[in-house]
Amino acid sequence: MQAIGRVWGDLSGLLNSMTLTARVVLLVVSLFVAGIWALALSTTAALERDLTQLLSANFSSEATNVASDLDRDVRLYVDTLARLAESLSPDILADPVKADHALDKFADSSAIVPHDCFVTDANGTIIAGYPTRLVQVGASIKDLGYFRNLLATGKPVIGEPAPEDTAQSKPAMAIAVPLRDGAGAIVGALVGSVLLSDPLSFGQIEKLRVGRTGWFLVVSPTDRRILASTDRRRVGAALPGHGIIPLLDRRFEHGYEGAEIVQASIGTQVLSVGRKMETTGWFVIASNPTSEMFAPIASLKRHIYLAALLISLAAALILRFFLARQLAPLAQAGRAMRRMTSGELPMAAIPVARQDEIGELIADFNMLVEERGRLDRSLQAEIISHRQSIVALRDSTERLDGIYQSVGEGIVSTDSEQRIVLFNAAAEKIFGYTADEIIGQHVNVLLPERFRERHVHQVADFNSGGLSQRRMGTYGLIYGLRASGEEFPLEASVSQSGTAANKLLTVILRDITERRQAEEVREQLVRQLESLGGRLAAAQEDERREIAYELHEELGQELATLKLYLQMSQSGSSGSEAAVPHKEALAMAAHATERVRRLVLDLEPLELTQLGLYAAVRGYSQRQAAAGGWKLHVEAPKPDVRPARAVERACFRLLQEGLRNVLEHSNASEVWIDLRQWENTLELSIRDNGVGFDCDASGGDEGREGANLGLLGMQIRAKQAGGSVQIRSAAGAGTEVLAVFDLRTAAIEPV
Repeated sequence: MQAIGRVWGDLSGLLNSMTLTARVVLLVVSLFVAGIWALALSTTAALERDLTQLLSANFSSEATNVASDLDRDVRLYVDTLARLAESLSPDILADPVKADHALDKFADSSAIVPHDCFVTDANGTIIAGYPTRLVQVGASIKDLGYFRNLLATGKPVIGEPAPEDTAQSKPAMAIAVPLRDGAGAIVGALVGSVLLSDPLSFGQIEKLRVGRTGWFLVVSPTDRRILASTDRRRVGAALPGHGIIPLLDRRFEHGYEGAEIVQASIGTQVLSVGRKMETTGWFVIASNPTSEMFAPIASLKRHIYLAALLISLAAALILRFFLARQLAPLAQAGRAMRRMTSGELPMAAIPVARQDEIGELIADFNMLVEERGRLDRSLQAEIISHRQSIVALRDSTERLDGIYQSVGEGIVSTDSEQRIVLFNAAAEKIFGYTADEIIGQHVNVLLPERFRERHVHQVADFNSGGLSQRRMGTYGLIYGLRASGEEFPLEASVSQSGTAANKLLTVILRDITERRQAEEVREQLVRQLESLGGRLAAAQEDERREIAYELHEELGQELATLKLYLQMSQSGSSGSEAAVPHKEALAMAAHATERVRRLVLDLEPLELTQLGLYAAVRGYSQRQAAAGGWKLHVEAPKPDVRPARAVERACFRLLQEGLRNVLEHSNASEVWIDLRQWENTLELSIRDNGVGFDCDASGGDEGREGANLGLLGMQIRAKQAGGSVQIRSAAGAGTEVLAVFDLRTAAIEPV
């Protein structure tokens, strides 16, 4: 109590030592600060509590919907695989080829298709599956938990997610359903693997967001690993272990689904809600940062502060009434000051009657009188300087006008009503008007009639957009109207300056008539070049057919006749001396005949005409692989319907040119060829592991000049057949040529 008494005594002494103004100000500030903080703390606490309850209910609803959607997608995959399992009869399961065909047919016809799918026997050995690059026939899954669980329960099983054996290591979910014989006994398993990043399933999480900055997670409670996330970079990451975040322990170990505010693993305080998925046991967690949730409360605080300001103004009015009575002695000094200001009295010092706040104020006024005399002298000097600045500004304006008139591009300035106020010499030359004729008219006189309404909207959008300028060409190609009535193309950039009432829009114009004409000439030349390329390709095909005909029908028959003649001559000769030359001649004739046959196959292969593109690709690739010493990988399944003859021929010529480039330039040891046809698309891929080349810098590489010309020819040939060619390569990383043909486009037949 003694300490409190001493503090109160010290405070009273401090207040008594203050001036009246200081005591009043202290009182008002104290009341204001106490009231504003009491109001802010009580209001925000209540709002945070109510807002947390409201958002918790909302987040719970969103998490429930997401979990239900994901459960539905998983059940859809399970039902699809179950229907496929029912369609696999015992005779199909007994024949791996039939099983492969059934799985391929399912992959082609079903709208819900797993990433990969395979069939096992009762021992867990894989007997068939797709795609072949992911399924290892002969491998065993008998030791995997989901397979053992399937055999034990006889029901569909969803395995724990695990990374796929790919470079991306994307999490995948295995779904296994039993295969039964006619008696109902389990004879194997049908297993489908679903990528959790698939946008038709768990990948849809990437598009979902809680609020503006919140997120969704799908987490496996077994290993606390993130399986899907709004932020794809977090997929595969592990959440903190047991004991780090108690809320996670309650969710994963006790199935708690309620909402709580918690410190997230990424270091942000969030409101978190969880929902458990029935089919998989995984958790869908919705989280939103509290900084976003309580942003409205921060806005409310600002409103409270504004209210406090208004309260302060009211207090100031009260203080004014109070102080008017207390500071009545100031009135006399004020009247004297006003008479001095009006000139009734000369400006002079007022006598100080007492040494308090009023006395200090009068003393300050006396100092002001002295300062005013000094300022009057300074003002005279400023007036002289201002007059000099006006003269300099006039000179600067004249120089700026000279620059406007001398610039090479047209400059047109308009006021807020779109009336022309500036029209330089270049604009006079472009439009054919003089400045005297055009200044004061509406800017629409410089535009064709059909563009005037659009120009009004563009100017309105520009003004409302708050931009200060828009670069040349932003509005696209526009047209102007000369005084002669001639329309011409131009580019324009616009800037605005000044206030709304005195806004000035300045447009810089450039006549691009000559450039447009040059572009039209260039486009015409390009069309002529493409037409010339097509005729050249047609001429090459004709020449090849004629050479093939001559080699096969004439030279081939002559060589065959020579061979027959030599055989007959040998049979009519006697002695060992005659036999040797005959044998050599026969060998040479046989060799020449074989070379002619290979040449004919290269020019016009019989497989292409008789058996189709896919047989020709396999045959030609194998011959080139034997000649180049490559290890060849060919994927060319035969389609149900052959493409058009022109597309087949163009695709085969691209294969020839591509393998010729590999043989002559790549120094490759392995070559991959993939030819596939689906719906209305034919795709050919030629890839090697050779030296490659820099696509951007290859134009200056003399060693690849022939290859570059060949690639250009491939692009022209593909375009003639309604297709396109892409070349991907890098130094030391091999080369890939990808040709794609649209089978709906009528290909150009060589004539």
